[in-house]
Amino acid sequence: MLKLLCYSICTMFLSAPSLMAQQHHLRVGQLPPEISFVSFSNDKFKTINENDLNETVYLLDFWATWCAPCIASIPHMDSLMAAFRGRNVKFISITYEPKSLVEKFLRKHPMKSEIGLDEDFDMFQRYNAWAIPNIVMINSNGTIAGRIHPSKLNESIIEDLIEGKVPQVKNTPEDLFDPKKAEEYFRSSMNIKK
Repeated sequence: MLKLLCYSICTMFLSAPSLMAQQHHLRVGQLPPEISFVSFSNDKFKTINENDLNETVYLLDFWATWCAPCIASIPHMDSLMAAFRGRNVKFISITYEPKSLVEKFLRKHPMKSEIGLDEDFDMFQRYNAWAIPNIVMINSNGTIAGRIHPSKLNESIIEDLIEGKVPQVKNTPEDLFDPKKAEEYFRSSMNIKK
């Protein structure tokens, strides 16, 4: 009996981290975690919650200035923004890097999307967005509709999102990288201390 009790307790503790990790994963159809960041354009803290999501598509583009595929995707994302100008589609590019670095980067690589600064890594953690570039799609019903590499995003997919659908795409896996090691790498790329 004691062996069984000990086994049960050990199993519970060993499986707890994996259960917590599973809870952290985004699921298609679920309400997204709160969207919050400092706006690059005006230095104000911005929060988008469940009430703001109704009938608006949000494309959260997680990126960094050192990421070559992120840089390569800028013209494509800008063209999609132009195609959906005036419609309820919001493009938000989220980086963990400080404003001074982003400002310098934008002189050479202008971006038309709204830029969110996430220097405390809250958004990267909440959205498990360590594999960059990475776009989390939120459809007009206000639910997670998947995640995709920017190069795979197209007008047809965005039209599906506007209609409240979940596009039939191959989603980018969330678990490509260990979150703790990815955050350490991101911090080390800028010599940021915890």
